[in-house]
Amino acid sequence: MHIVAGVVAMGVAAALGIVMGLNNTAVFTSSCVVFVAVSLWVQSRVAKFRTPLQGLPQRLPDGVAPERAAERPAERTTEQLPSGEGNAA
Repeated sequence: MHIVAGVVAMGVAAALGIVMGLNNTAVFTSSCVVFVAVSLWVQSRVAKFRTPLQGLPQRLPDGVAPERAAERPAERTTEQLPSGEGNAA
């Protein structure tokens, strides 16, 4: 979907560049920039829409039985996380 939006925006940018009297290199360059910008923007909007909401039950990874899910350790709190000290080689 984001690629289709980018291609459409690229066509619109190319048409505007030709109408404005830009040379072929400028039309192509501006069209490519518009393609990348629009496709990344649409992709980020789609990703935000598809991101699961926090607090709702999440789907278990494939291969994990529901009875085994309760055996997994809970997430560590900030007090339990390492402080970042040590050898960072």
